[in-house]
Order: sequence, then structure tokens, then C-alpha cells
Amino acid sequence: MFDQDLSRLDLIRVIGDIITEIDVARGSFPKESPERKEFDAWRRDLDAKQHALADAVFDEGMAAYQSASADIDTIARDMADAIADVNNTAQTFEDLARLASAIDDLLGCAASAVKAV
Repeated sequence: MFDQDLSRLDLIRVIGDIITEIDVARGSFPKESPERKEFDAWRRDLDAKQHALADAVFDEGMAAYQSASADIDTIARDMADAIADVNNTAQTFEDLARLASAIDDLLGCAASAVKAV
């Protein structure tokens, strides 16, 4: 991840890294297991959010953007090792919910930036 302010492209990479970790983790479970199905659902959700982020227009100087992007980076850093722990899926799913919410907040910044223009 990054130690500086994150650009939109940096965030797309951060989310892509999490999606890759999800792909690795989901491969540890049988296809019909509840854990695999939940990982699959989170993967689809984050992929859609990553696509929306790629299409969004931001003012990266806005305080709301900087706060939301910092939240995403912090959550992604915190969960990087947890995803690989197949014995702790409950925590991973909670972290994924926090990440998805932070991405939604960021996408809300894009909507605000468009309205301001």
C-alpha cells in the first residue's frame, strides 16, 4: 500500500490487491461452502466498486476525498494479512464490510464533486 496521499489510480490498485487476496482465500474453500459463497459475493461487490471508481471524477484536493481515501488505505492495510487466515473468516467479512462502506463514502465524494461543477 502507500504512505502518501492516494490518487484515484492508487486506490484502484489498492482495491485490486484486496480482490486478488480474496481470490486466493476463496480458493481455500469448496465451491458450495458458505464461506466461498460469501467471498464470491464480496469479490463481485468490490469489483463493481472498483469499476465505478475507475469511471468516477474526483477533486483529490477535497478534504472529504482525502479522508475517505485514507480510510480505505488504513482498512486495506489492516486486513491484508487477515484475508489469508482461513480460520478467521468472520473478521475478514467484517473488514470487507468496512472497506465497502469506505469505498461508498469515497464514491459519494465523486458525486459531490460532479454536483459542484
